[in-house]
Amino acid sequence: MSNLPPIITNPISDLTVVENAANTNLDLLTNFDDTLTTGKIATFELYNTDLAGGIINVLLFDQAEAGAPLTVENFINYVEDDDYVDSIIHRSASLPDGSPFVIQGGGFTVNNLTVGFVPDDPPVQNEFSSDRSNLRGTIAMAKLGGDPDSATSQWFFNLGDNSANLDNQNGGFTVFGEVLSEDDLAVIDAIAEVPTFNGTPLNPAFSDLPLQIDPANPVLTNDSEFVRFREITVTDVDELTFSVVNNSNPSLVNASIDNNQLILDYLDDQIGVAEITVRGTNLLGNIVEDTFNITVVSEVTPNLDIDGNGIVEQQDYNLIDLYASQLDESELDFLVDNFANDLIGENATRTSADLILGYLDEVGDDLLDIDGNNEVELQDYNLIDLYASQLDSAELGFLIENFPNDLIGENATRTDADAILAYFDTIVI
Repeated sequence: MSNLPPIITNPISDLTVVENAANTNLDLLTNFDDTLTTGKIATFELYNTDLAGGIINVLLFDQAEAGAPLTVENFINYVEDDDYVDSIIHRSASLPDGSPFVIQGGGFTVNNLTVGFVPDDPPVQNEFSSDRSNLRGTIAMAKLGGDPDSATSQWFFNLGDNSANLDNQNGGFTVFGEVLSEDDLAVIDAIAEVPTFNGTPLNPAFSDLPLQIDPANPVLTNDSEFVRFREITVTDVDELTFSVVNNSNPSLVNASIDNNQLILDYLDDQIGVAEITVRGTNLLGNIVEDTFNITVVSEVTPNLDIDGNGIVEQQDYNLIDLYASQLDESELDFLVDNFANDLIGENATRTSADLILGYLDEVGDDLLDIDGNNEVELQDYNLIDLYASQLDSAELGFLIENFPNDLIGENATRTDADAILAYFDTIVI
C-alpha cells in the first residue's frame, strides 16, 4: 500500500481571541491536501461473490501534477459508457518463479459464451511517474509494446512489487489508482488463485485465461465460469478526514470537526492558552498533523502592535501603510508570504492577512484616529509615519504649523504636537 501522506498546504495560524468570543470555524480543506486524489473511488463488482466477496474498491489518482488525471479521465469515460459491463479478467500471469505477477482486464466482454470487445477510445498520453510506482495493489494501464502512448481500455492490477520491471520499460506503465484496503487486496489475490487455461481458441490474447471450471474436465458451460464484472462504477467521497488528536486545555476551548470544518467553541469566562493538534488522514490511511496555539485574552487593548508580538516596530508601521493602501486579503497575504521580514516581527501572533486585517478592522477607527476627529484619513497615516521617524515635539510642531492640511483633519481635537505625541504614548507599547 502507498505510504505517501497528505500535505499541509497552509499551516493553521495561531489565534488570539477575546474572552467569550463567538465560535471560530476553519475550513480544513484550505490547510490540507492529498496530492494524488480528489476522492474518486472506482468499485469493481464481480458476478461471483465467492471470490473474497467480489468487490474491489480502488482509489483513483486524479489530481493534477502528482496524479494521473488524463488516465483517470480516460478510465471514467469507459465506465460512464458502460463499456466494462460484463467485461472479464482475460489474463492472470505469473513470473518465471511462479509468483503472481498481474491480473489484466478491460479489453473483452462475455455474453452467452460469446467473446466481445470493449470498444477502444483514442489512446491516452502516458503519465508514468516514479512517485506512482507499480507496487502491489496498484492498478495501471496496459499498452502496446514499444509505444508508451498506446493505452486505451485495458488495465491490470499488480499482484506484487513489479516496479523494477514495469517502471523501467516502454516509458513506464502508468499507475492511476490503488486498492483501498486489505479486503480489496484479498479479492485480487483470490482472482489470482483461479486456475488458468490456454484459451487461445477463443481469442489469441487468452493464453493465461482464468476460469472457474474443473481442470480435470475443462469445459465451458456458462458465463459465470469467467472472472466477470457485473459493472464498474465511480463515486466521489471526501479525499481526507480530520480529527483533533490533542487539546492541551479543554477547559478553555472545545475543538471538534464537522463536515471538514474545525470548530473552536470558547468556554464562557475563561482565558488562557491551548495547543491544538489536527490530524488529516487520507483514504489510504496515511496521516499528517498540524499544531497551533489559541490564546484567549480578557480584552484586546488597542495599540499599534499590529503583528501582535508585544513590540511596536518598523514592521507594524509598514503594515499600517499597507492597510491604508486598501490591499485586499489575497494581496496582503502575497506580501506577507514573500516579504515576511519586512512585515512580521519575531514571535508574532498575527502572521496572516486574515488576522492582521481582522485586528485593524476591529480597532482601526478608534486606534488610528490620531488627530481625534472621529475619522481615519490620510492625515492620520501621515502622522503615524512621522511618529515612526522619531521626530521630537518641536520638529513635529514645526511640520503641523507649516503643513496643517496634510497632518490635521477637519474638526480635530488633537491639533498640536504635544497632544498628538501624548496620544501615541497611550497606544504604543
